[in-house]
Amino acid sequence: MMRGPEDNTVTWGSWANPGEAKRFFEFNDQYTAQTGVNAVYQTVVGDYTAKVLTQLAGRAAPDAFYVNDAMMPTLILEEQVIPLTDYLASPDAATAEEDYFPGLVDWCRNSEGELYGLPVDCNPLVIWFNSDIMAEAGVDLPADTFDNGGWTLDALTDVLEAVKPTGKRGLTFESGYGHLFSWITTFGGTLFEDGRPVFQDDPVAIETIGWILEQFRAETMFYGGSLPEGQGGEQLFQAQQLACVVAGRWVLPNLRELDFTYDMVPFPTKDGGVVMPASVACAAMSVNKRSVNPEAALDFLGAFVNTEGQRFRLSGGGNAVPSVHGLEEVVTEGGVPAHGALFLECAEKGYAMPRELLRDPRLASRFSPSMDEVMKAGPTDAQTLLVQLSDMIADPERLS
Repeated sequence: MMRGPEDNTVTWGSWANPGEAKRFFEFNDQYTAQTGVNAVYQTVVGDYTAKVLTQLAGRAAPDAFYVNDAMMPTLILEEQVIPLTDYLASPDAATAEEDYFPGLVDWCRNSEGELYGLPVDCNPLVIWFNSDIMAEAGVDLPADTFDNGGWTLDALTDVLEAVKPTGKRGLTFESGYGHLFSWITTFGGTLFEDGRPVFQDDPVAIETIGWILEQFRAETMFYGGSLPEGQGGEQLFQAQQLACVVAGRWVLPNLRELDFTYDMVPFPTKDGGVVMPASVACAAMSVNKRSVNPEAALDFLGAFVNTEGQRFRLSGGGNAVPSVHGLEEVVTEGGVPAHGALFLECAEKGYAMPRELLRDPRLASRFSPSMDEVMKAGPTDAQTLLVQLSDMIADPERLS
């Protein structure tokens, strides 16, 4: 096990952009000052999953580390991380399971319900829109339509049809469970029953995905995987060539540097003025089973992911949303975006990767590229597409 120079050192690792890494080092300084424990951080660059799994195999991984949803099933199955039940039951624990939005925790459990990680923060998928393009197209701002209770699929269709004559693209749809499932559940569709996919026969799912395919044909929406290299949805949105993009709060630091007006709105719904469940991107922190000081590592985990830890890490123009109740001041900071308070409601009602995709490590890592192949082949109709995708989930041997 990799250790620092002192017995009271805790090592931890994650992926990070330069801004995040700077804040992590600041958190370390604060934690060391408050506890006397020397917190040592390492940024893992490149293929994060592969590098951490290699570190674990070589007994060189840090005491605590970030875990993405594609990693968690493998780490639990191979008993590489510590269950958190005893720690969370301790009166000295710095956090409690009930502090977190419930839909963001289950992906960190094994089949018996044992918890192996806690969400460090989150990123609900929402629809960002360019207000200047909306004005050029002569349509109401989607957030205003939401405030007035009219943000329905018809309202979004009107926006996309109005944008098309401006020469700008309307909206993209991407591969992966996040986009697919969000468009289904936001209208009340059912994804799974008794651990099996049922969305392929769900009338809401068929209607909604059918609408997306209609938009492809009308060229008001575009499949992101078919766009030219370097012209993904987020890049086109930042270049003011795309009116709307589905993304999390991670785009905000880049948007702050650009000269156009923007805001966000939840996915449209049947009723038009409510937030319905949609996908939330999540990472967790777990503790290495081979840590030589697991108690100190658990204490660090609790301080890092609890309310105060998230307030420290996410304030000041952060690129994520708290995964704990409260902290509205983080997402409303500076009034940017104007409807930023909705991020917390989206997180509270949303869900991380469903457990049905976590039962097999192949589903967690291979579903998105397999879906991409199906999308690029040009699905003929919604139910055929949904059957293909549900078959992959029911039988991971079908994954490419």
